[in-house]
Amino acid sequence: MPRALALLAFLFLLPHGEAGAAAPALRKTPDIFGIWMTVVPSSPNYLPAWASKPNTPAPEFTAWGAERSRELGRLGPELPTPSACEPVHPLAFIGGFFPLQILQGHNQIVMMNEWVAVPRRLYTDGRGHPPAEDLLPSWQGHSIARWEGDTLVVDTIGLNGRTRPTNGYFANSVNATPESLKVPRLPGSDQAHLVERIRLVGKGNILEVTRTFTDPKTYVRPFTSTIYLERSPDIDVQEYYCSDNERAGDEGH
Repeated sequence: MPRALALLAFLFLLPHGEAGAAAPALRKTPDIFGIWMTVVPSSPNYLPAWASKPNTPAPEFTAWGAERSRELGRLGPELPTPSACEPVHPLAFIGGFFPLQILQGHNQIVMMNEWVAVPRRLYTDGRGHPPAEDLLPSWQGHSIARWEGDTLVVDTIGLNGRTRPTNGYFANSVNATPESLKVPRLPGSDQAHLVERIRLVGKGNILEVTRTFTDPKTYVRPFTSTIYLERSPDIDVQEYYCSDNERAGDEGH
């Protein structure tokens, strides 16, 4: 077949609209990768819109949840505080006072928080969660993620229920104090289900993370909160390990 006729036949077989023009490029996913820090009022990027949104509705404990909250806030002769150096809950993994690094893998997104000894792995290859009999409970659980337009939706189950409170320890960070107990500890159980919606705002320099937390063992109903982080390319994630940074003696308790 003459070359001209072969080319004509090829163009004829192309799907409608592609002849005479290059096939449309695949949509590029938003660039959420890099290092992020929580936006604080002293930041040059701070706007009232980037202030964290509290849990809504306010968390209401079940009987089990109330007792677990008390255990996580116990003081005095019962110290050390339970879970004082365990990995943080995935609900608290993004945000806080330490840098967060988001890395792109071939079938997953990896999150590294400087103060957490284990990473989070968000599988993006279309897999689902394992069946219940094959799901091994872990500190960060099993996370699958997908893009819905410009929003990364992360679904996490399979938690071991042994992490620090989801809202941290507030005053003095690691060790419980009377002052910090003014805010109840918010525990998470092995029945927890976390859904995060992550997207870029603020011309791509702000990461908005909206979290919906469902845990029927611990709370009467689900609750949702939103936090904001700013892109911080001038920061490196350092090595940090909790047990090397306990300061109970310096803090007088």
